[in-house]
Amino acid sequence: MMKKALTTTFAVSAAVALVAGCSSSGGGPESSSTGSTGGSSASGKSLLFVNPLPKNPQWSSAGKCMAEQAKVRGLSFTQSGPTGSGLDTTTMIQQIQQGIANKKSAIITFPASNGFSPVLQQAQKAGIVTLSILGTGAAGSGEDFNIGLNWTKIGNLFVNAVSKRPGQQNVGLIEDSPTGAGKDFTSGVNAAAAKTQNVKVVGTVYSGDDPSKALAQTTDLLTAHPEINVIMTHQGTATPGAIAAIKAKGKTGKVVFIGNGPANGGSQALDNGSAFAMLFQDLCGASKIEVNAIADRLEGKTKKTGDTPTVLSGLPAAIGTKDTYKSYVAKGWA
Repeated sequence: MMKKALTTTFAVSAAVALVAGCSSSGGGPESSSTGSTGGSSASGKSLLFVNPLPKNPQWSSAGKCMAEQAKVRGLSFTQSGPTGSGLDTTTMIQQIQQGIANKKSAIITFPASNGFSPVLQQAQKAGIVTLSILGTGAAGSGEDFNIGLNWTKIGNLFVNAVSKRPGQQNVGLIEDSPTGAGKDFTSGVNAAAAKTQNVKVVGTVYSGDDPSKALAQTTDLLTAHPEINVIMTHQGTATPGAIAAIKAKGKTGKVVFIGNGPANGGSQALDNGSAFAMLFQDLCGASKIEVNAIADRLEGKTKKTGDTPTVLSGLPAAIGTKDTYKSYVAKGWA
């Protein structure tokens, strides 16, 4: 489900808050929750979370946990997001623009396309603190803070999981590009594979994080390398297309899939056996890190230096299989 880092650069850290410990805030149309007591306070400051998928259980829990921590830090909290069941980047960008017009003190969002950078830059120029969840973490991205995954380590996690399968594991990679998160993930996969006796990367294609390209790219990969028995990707967007391509080639059960998150059919693929494993990330636990970083900046405890975002210690992550993934979903991991 998630994009890059997305960066990616997202290393494991800090206090995991259980979903049951999170309180309310709503989703879809803008909803509010005003913080008051507990901890230090950024009194009079406001935080907007533009949630990419308010109806998704994992992203919903992230919003609730964010609202709870905002209350602890004395921030007025509002949440908005698309009202449908899928990503709507146009609506999200419009809601960020509305947040700028409403003079919010800080905005947190998941920048699901390149179109987010200009509007986040606009927010920065208006004096608004910005934080991206799984954003690029790159200079000029419009992000003051970025939280995400260490994709090199995630590549290692993927290979370790696959290496436990019996026999030779011939991997086909579907990446967004040979740079950024894709490069980091591929480096992690290759380094980890070199340390195993049964995992080998035999081909790589690039979909540009475009879900409409995943079917054709996976089909091309399977055609060019018929020995592939594992399709692997760090992109949540690739799940439907990759699963469809495996099925269309008549290789369900012969070629397994390991991807990113329960969304976009990930849970169903685990249940029916077409996916071997998926990456899960603790969005709820990360909310405390995100809100604290925002509050500290608004209180003047930290200052921005240069044009490169401050990369926060990242989202806790784990590999979930058919037998284990529901335990992660129950805790609000995505």
